[in-house]
Amino acid sequence: MQIQWIMNNNVYLSVQHLTISFAKAEDPMVYDVSFNINRGETLALVGESGSGKTLIAHSLMRLLPNVFISGAIIIDNQSILDAPISELTRIRRSKVSYIFQEPSSALNPVLTLGYQLLEVAKGEGKKFQVLNLLKRVGFRDPNRILNTYPHELSGGMQQRAMIAMALINRPQLFIADEPTTALDVVLQKQILNLIQSLQKEFNFTVLLITHDFSLLRQMAHRVCVIRRGRIVECGTPRDIILYPRHEYTKLLSQSILTLSESNRRG
Repeated sequence: MQIQWIMNNNVYLSVQHLTISFAKAEDPMVYDVSFNINRGETLALVGESGSGKTLIAHSLMRLLPNVFISGAIIIDNQSILDAPISELTRIRRSKVSYIFQEPSSALNPVLTLGYQLLEVAKGEGKKFQVLNLLKRVGFRDPNRILNTYPHELSGGMQQRAMIAMALINRPQLFIADEPTTALDVVLQKQILNLIQSLQKEFNFTVLLITHDFSLLRQMAHRVCVIRRGRIVECGTPRDIILYPRHEYTKLLSQSILTLSESNRRG
């Protein structure tokens, strides 16, 4: 099916009728998913584990090997599914950054953080850029961090280093895939506050992938709920949590309300 789209300078990411399957004869893992994210906006894609959230996130830059993808993915008015590899590589390096849920698996354990950050940085004064950004994400002694290996840092510090690496070239789309899953509650709040602060400063667009309904009010401007590879409902965090329409959304929102009530009683 040929997908047509209308250029819109306010929309940074547009996903239209996205369908993903591992074989042509198999039922799709993601089916007919559509959503837009405006420039500077945060959209949360929320659902339980295995619902297809991460498949969608990885498909945006064609990071999925040996899959069948149809529909349209438009980033900054440019078609991703039609882009040649050379152009796709340029977009990956200059426009889009990922934060994954396990920073220890994304960072190279045998290279210092300084080497990895400087390898990603571009232009003149790379070391100054890296040191400045490490300070911005909360490292008090960035010069020491440059000579540190990932395993020498705590999980929260590794996540901060990943955020610095993701932001070093000022991406316009920031994809955060369960960015706080492995962290305790205090660190979760710190990392989420950091992402929000940096988003305001650099005005990038955020796609937040999460199974945690409790993050929606703090992080998202809009929310899409996904179940078994299909979007069942979209709306503001307030509407999704307090006035859900779909039965699946009602179950998710009720679990959050019940947890909040238990916490108040405790």
